[in-house]
Amino acid sequence: MTSSVKARKADFAARFVTEIAAPWTVNIAAPLLVGAYAGSWRWGAVVALFSGVLPMLMILWEMRRDRVGDHHVTQHDQRHRVLAAILALVAAALVLQLVFGAPQQTVGLTVAGLATLLAIGVWTSIVHIKASVHTAVWSGSVAIIGLAISPWWWLLLALTPVIGWARLHLRDHTLTQILIGTGTGLVVAPITYAVVTALY
Repeated sequence: MTSSVKARKADFAARFVTEIAAPWTVNIAAPLLVGAYAGSWRWGAVVALFSGVLPMLMILWEMRRDRVGDHHVTQHDQRHRVLAAILALVAAALVLQLVFGAPQQTVGLTVAGLATLLAIGVWTSIVHIKASVHTAVWSGSVAIIGLAISPWWWLLLALTPVIGWARLHLRDHTLTQILIGTGTGLVVAPITYAVVTALY
């Protein structure tokens, strides 16, 4: 096998992993899973809509207006407005849940998502580090699912380095940015979820 063929296969694998583990897909799957386990798939669907579907539609709209270069928003200077808009959407989902009495699991997941997004926003807009949202969302979501459903789900954290490799291979992030994203998700998301579900 020639080096060019190996390179093409590595590129394909990296792009495949990047798309499968994209924040918007994880932010659809995780709420649906947690909502179903909590006995309220409808609230899971609401959270999935506001945290996964609508953010991606917003990004695609921004791409049509030439304000965003790609659907992963790889340009650091384009992330500030996008993160703010996603924060507003997730906050709207939280308000709906609090007003209409959603289960603690989906509320906790939503607040944890907000907290993680705020932390990523601090890294992005204040510290000026383009922390990996891919690894932050993956690690944080898996950690929460492990708390909400079963610790067996934490085995999926073993895929975090694979996602990190994909982002590194595509040169969308540095190793430091990947580690910061992973650490942010692993620390902020499960702690926030545990506190909220204990108090709500």
